[in-house]
Amino acid sequence: MRDGEEIIDTRSPTQKVAIVKIAVGFPFVLMAIYLMYFTRQPYVYPTGSLFIGLYGLSSGLITYWKNTLTTYYVTTIRVVKAYRFVSLVQREVPLKKVRGVEERQSFIESFVGLGNIRVASGGGSGTLEIVVRNIENSRDFADKVRNLL
Repeated sequence: MRDGEEIIDTRSPTQKVAIVKIAVGFPFVLMAIYLMYFTRQPYVYPTGSLFIGLYGLSSGLITYWKNTLTTYYVTTIRVVKAYRFVSLVQREVPLKKVRGVEERQSFIESFVGLGNIRVASGGGSGTLEIVVRNIENSRDFADKVRNLL
């Protein structure tokens, strides 16, 4: 933190999206096991089911892992995305350079209260941008950024 800088809000992505991906992939893996060992279906059916299931499981686990390592901050000076794995990777957009705050919610995200927010500086080759993904009460987070501008 810099001198005179205070944290206004801190958010982490929710794990709902990751859990849904895992939950969708798991039945396909079970179906592949059933088709492989308990039926006389051609191997193309259990193989296809297995690939779909493993894709759902792996993408869900990767999303879950990335979400646990990501944190978003709104301070009095900037908006920060921090990703901590082996080292710290931070992307930031200074509030005095922010030219737009965009909120997006798909049909399903609006029902469960999730959303994505894009905070971007002005156009040109030096455009800075942070996409805040899968957070609850995204409107509150976007309003806090707008109020600081």
